[in-house]
Amino acid sequence: MTTPQDDNDPVRPMPAWEPAGPVKPAEPREVRTSFWLWIAGAVLLVLSSLLVLTQQDAAVEAARNSPGGTQGLTEEQFQAAVKATLVLVTGVGVVLGLLMAFFAFRLRAGRTWARVALTILGAVVFVYHLIGFSLVGLLIVLVVGAAIVTLYLPNSKAYFDSLKRVG
Repeated sequence: MTTPQDDNDPVRPMPAWEPAGPVKPAEPREVRTSFWLWIAGAVLLVLSSLLVLTQQDAAVEAARNSPGGTQGLTEEQFQAAVKATLVLVTGVGVVLGLLMAFFAFRLRAGRTWARVALTILGAVVFVYHLIGFSLVGLLIVLVVGAAIVTLYLPNSKAYFDSLKRVG
């Protein structure tokens, strides 16, 4: 017969589990919502930026009709300048979208600095879309604006404050 203190007893209760350090608080709904809004904004921004490359003919026509027009450029130089501008605008949009996704994942991992980074990035996206206004750009600005607002709602603020205390 064995006693309860026997090391081979299969029904012996396990010692209580205690975490090694402070426990990370549960992520509130507002932070999850903000994460998905940032991802949606990033996807929209990258896709809309890539679609800009398909608008070369419209961009050439708009540039030709703008004040200053071709200003002494040959047709080849003019076409090259418009194409370079489109590639630059596309590159900036893709980089901004990728940064939004990167910081959104850092935010979801509980990095408090990502909230500040996304807020600043949201302001940059807003200015970026003021330069080249479009309906898709307006949608992106609205999505990013909603993502920023949800990061500063009371539950989100409490969550990020508690993360600072946890370390």
